[in-house]
This record gives sequence, structure tokens and C-alpha cells, in this order.
Amino acid sequence: MANSKKKDKIKDYKASTIIVDIVMLILGLVFFIGGIAGKSQEIFNTLIRIGGAALILACLFEVINFLRIKDKTVFDWVVLIVGAAIGITGLVLVIKPDILTGALEIIFGLIAIVYAVIVIIFAASTLRASKSQYWWFSLLFGMAALVLGILILTGVFTNILSVFIGVALVVAAVGGLANAIMASQAKKEYKAKSKILDDATYTVGTSDTDTASTDKSSDKKSDKKEDKKNDKKTDKK
Repeated sequence: MANSKKKDKIKDYKASTIIVDIVMLILGLVFFIGGIAGKSQEIFNTLIRIGGAALILACLFEVINFLRIKDKTVFDWVVLIVGAAIGITGLVLVIKPDILTGALEIIFGLIAIVYAVIVIIFAASTLRASKSQYWWFSLLFGMAALVLGILILTGVFTNILSVFIGVALVVAAVGGLANAIMASQAKKEYKAKSKILDDATYTVGTSDTDTASTDKSSDKKSDKKEDKKNDKKTDKK
């Protein structure tokens, strides 16, 4: 039962997670290069402004949806007010992104920690149980990302925090990509083994059917011989 569950986890490992890993890798490189170039604040401000713009778009969507409703209820007015508050928040973030810089640092630290834990669990349980040869590789990267994420939250390296965030995201992304590659290899191995078992089952089943049909035909022949003998005895009498 335990092995079948591990196989199901391997089979269900979606390739779409690779997209998340690639996004994290690119973002990590941006933070790392920007931190070395002394552009940390500009990167944080840009990300916050992008988030603020997304909130403004959400607000516009709610306003358009509200205007399209003919019979407006109290709930619709509440949704409009909430949408307006979201839009105002987005506008503030676009104009004054500095107010969320500290919060963004905490968010990226938490992202690194959470993703590192996911990488570690998948590597130590599923990949190891499926006997992947290099399961320890992604495990090491997951543990490194976990340590870096904790250091980000503690604020030990404030002066080079952007660089640390970049390194943490890159390391976590590499661990995730390693998981995806090994999961893909394990999928191919399971498919190959399943095909061999299916072929073997088909061969056994076919041979059994052939044997049964041969036995039936021999039984029919013997029955016919017995009938002929009985007919001859009857004629003599």
C-alpha cells in the first residue's frame, strides 16, 4: 500500500510546477544581480508597483461588474466598497511603494522557507521511496534554501538582504527543478515496468486460452470416436 501511494504521488507530480520553479529562478537572479549592483530598493519598488497595479485592475473589474448589474442588492454595494478599498490600496502602493518594502522582505523569506519545506518533504519521502539515485541532491538544496529563508526573516544580513533573497530563491528553484526532473524519470520507469507486466500478463492469458481451446478440440475428437464406435456396435446388433 505504501509503495502504491508513492507511485501515485510520482504520477500526479505535475509538470506545471516547473513553471513556478523557472519563475522563482528568474526572480532570484534579478534579486541577486540587482543586490550586487546596489539596486535592491528599485527592485522592491518595482514589484510593489506591479502588485499595486494588479489591485487597481481588480478594482476596475469590480466597478465594471457593478455597473452591469441592473437590480443591485446590498451585497453588490458591499462588493463595490471592498473593490474601491482595494483600488485605493493599489494606488497608494503605486505612488508610495516604500511603505511595503519591509513586508515584502518577510514575504520572500516565507516563500523561500515554505518552498524549501516542500522540496525537502518530496525528496526525502517520495523520491527516496521511489529509489531515485540522486534524491539527496534536491534534499540538500531544500535544506540550504530553508536556512537562507530563516536568515532572511531574522534580518541578520540587512545590508545585503536582496542578495540573500536572490540566493534563497535560486537555491529553492534548483531543488524544485531537480525534484521535477527525477519525478519525470521515475514516471518513465514506472511506465516501462507497467508495460512489461502487461505484456507478460497478456502472454500468459493467451497461452492459457490456447491450451484450453486445444483441450476442448481434443475432447471433441475423442467424443466423435466414441460415437462412431457405438454406432458400429449398434449396426452389428
